[in-house]
Amino acid sequence: MKKFLFAVFSTIIALMFITCEKKEAFKKELTNDGYKVVIISDQPPHVGINKWKIYVYTVDGKPVENAVVKNINGYMPPMPGMPEMSFDYKVQKVGDHYESDVNLSMGGTWQMTILVEIDGKPYEFKFGFNL
Repeated sequence: MKKFLFAVFSTIIALMFITCEKKEAFKKELTNDGYKVVIISDQPPHVGINKWKIYVYTVDGKPVENAVVKNINGYMPPMPGMPEMSFDYKVQKVGDHYESDVNLSMGGTWQMTILVEIDGKPYEFKFGFNL
């Protein structure tokens, strides 16, 4: 009986560790002219506020210390009965990365542009997705 209870208890503990393990629900890597931007979020993109962490690296994975993430723009093209939408999201430096609350107001096709400045030169990193 002790072996059975131990097995049950061990299984429950193991399942707790497996389900509590934090996983990245959204990760996007974008490259442009020798640099890479990595976007990470705990949740997949959804309608509402999406909390994004943005990291800037060289393409070989070294952090770019002098990079400044200036802006994130979300754009949705016009659709029948609806005008185009364009939103700029503020970005702030937090330790070794940047963070932004990206508010996606509705489902549809979103085109995102991240503006990064490195040594005074602007770089745009673009991608799109459907909600």
